[in-house]
Amino acid sequence: MRVEVQTAEQHLGAVLSELTGARRGSVEKLLTPSDALRQTVLARAPLAAMVGYASALRSLTAGEASLSMEFSHYARVEPAVQQELLLQM
Repeated sequence: MRVEVQTAEQHLGAVLSELTGARRGSVEKLLTPSDALRQTVLARAPLAAMVGYASALRSLTAGEASLSMEFSHYARVEPAVQQELLLQM
C-alpha cells in the first residue's frame, strides 16, 4: 500500500515508529511545507499490516493526523511472515 500521513511535528516520531515497526513499512519521503506546522510522511507498507492503522493513528496523535492509503504493488511475502502463514494452515 502507498501510505500518506499528515501529522503535527510533535507526533512525527510516534507515527514513524509505528509505520516502520509494527506495520513493517518503509518511509520513502518526509515532506515539510514552508510553514512547518504539519509534516507529510510518504511510505509503503503491506496491506495486511495496515488493518486497524487508522484507529491506531488516531490514538497516537489524539485525532490530529490524516491518513490516505491506496494500492501500490504486489510483493513477495517476507520469509518470517511466510512461515507464520504456513503454520496457520
